[in-house]
Amino acid sequence: MVTRVIMPKLAANIEEATVGQWFKREGESVSVGEPLFEAITDKAAVEVKAEGGGVLRRVLAPENSVVPVGQTIALIAESYEELPPVELPRPAARPAEAADIKASFGARRLAKELGVSLAQVVPSRADGRITEEDVRRAAARTQGPPVLERIPLSPLKRAVASHLARISREAVPAFVAADADFSAVLAALPKLGEAAGVRVLARDVVVYLAARLLPRHRLLNACFSEDAIAVYQPVHIGLAFDVERESTVVVPVLHDADRKGLGEIAREAAALADHARGHHLDLAELANATFTIADHSELGIGSFVPILNERQSAILALSAIERRPVARGDAVGLAPLATLAVAFDHRVLNATTAAAFLLELRAAIERFAAP
Repeated sequence: MVTRVIMPKLAANIEEATVGQWFKREGESVSVGEPLFEAITDKAAVEVKAEGGGVLRRVLAPENSVVPVGQTIALIAESYEELPPVELPRPAARPAEAADIKASFGARRLAKELGVSLAQVVPSRADGRITEEDVRRAAARTQGPPVLERIPLSPLKRAVASHLARISREAVPAFVAADADFSAVLAALPKLGEAAGVRVLARDVVVYLAARLLPRHRLLNACFSEDAIAVYQPVHIGLAFDVERESTVVVPVLHDADRKGLGEIAREAAALADHARGHHLDLAELANATFTIADHSELGIGSFVPILNERQSAILALSAIERRPVARGDAVGLAPLATLAVAFDHRVLNATTAAAFLLELRAAIERFAAP
């Protein structure tokens, strides 16, 4: 049986995706459920698994090509089966240098290396042909200091950059912050880890507590739309993880976090972190976050204001837990404090609403007792 490999719809508002990497080559055998290719959107890179078994007979969309959702990008079949006729994926339009610009091969190559648009280069030759020297002069005029290195943008890096730029244009960001005493949390972590069978982090406690507070602070578990504010029914917590290979961030999701125990949250969060670092996240692990938590508690960062995620009204950042002076009555002592910051979309809620959630979360952290 011939299986058409379709570019999946990775999110409700995604209409195209980039083929980042094929894990199989033409002629190699494929098993059902085996990772087949990497699909990259403006949110993350996702491993897409094969829905049929056989041989990868034909790849229609090469790596780094951008194709619309729903198009056939490959065919899987047994070696003896006849392949049906298929239409090649229509590549998405991308800006390119005008074809009628006259330039030498060396000038075109140099312009690409230096990031110079040939349309902006003034030719010195009478026939209008652009030379390498013309490109160098244009680069010197427009690029400022000499460039040591140009690091190519990976498809994931390019997609995430586009995603963040779109959010910054659309949302109206604001934030509130408060310090919380993590003494009770840190004291409970060893016992919690023994019970869970996995290392429990302060982040896991924050996720556990925040998930239980969000149903009472509904506007932080919501998003702005053109005709209404949509309040989500489930509490799906996205966990923002740095991906060092790409110098970017992916956000896998703890689904129904408000219904899960602390041990279950710690185990699932650890597994998601491993999948993110190994670039093995699947579609289900990236879908439908309603609120995001960005954990920087182990990076030594004193404070951090995060960027809102798409289709969400708020995101919580957890900074490093450090021993800092704190007033206790008339005395001053040291306590493990961390800064909690909530960035929010001012179109959906105001500072008073965000602060009410933040202060209740701080109180829950400071009086925490292991469940």
